[in-house]
Amino acid sequence: MESTDVRAISHLRVPDEEEWTPEIRELAEWYQSKLGFVPNIIRGFALIPDHFVGWWSYFDDLMRGSGSGLSKAHREMIAVAVSTENRCHY
Repeated sequence: MESTDVRAISHLRVPDEEEWTPEIRELAEWYQSKLGFVPNIIRGFALIPDHFVGWWSYFDDLMRGSGSGLSKAHREMIAVAVSTENRCHY
């Protein structure tokens, strides 16, 4: 993965990419290929990879699970609307 300048994203120490677990690295590489950058939430969750795996499983079920009756497109539209309202850029 291409190295970029490092900026503080929180008061917590954010692990260097060399410290990432395989799960964190795999998802970071996916985001890098799709967005051109690794979202700070991935970098932050690298501190607690077990929590990250649990959160990602929950998020993936929300976006792809079949229990709500909403299509993937509808779920993504809701996510975009919420992100826009929260001024989230991704």
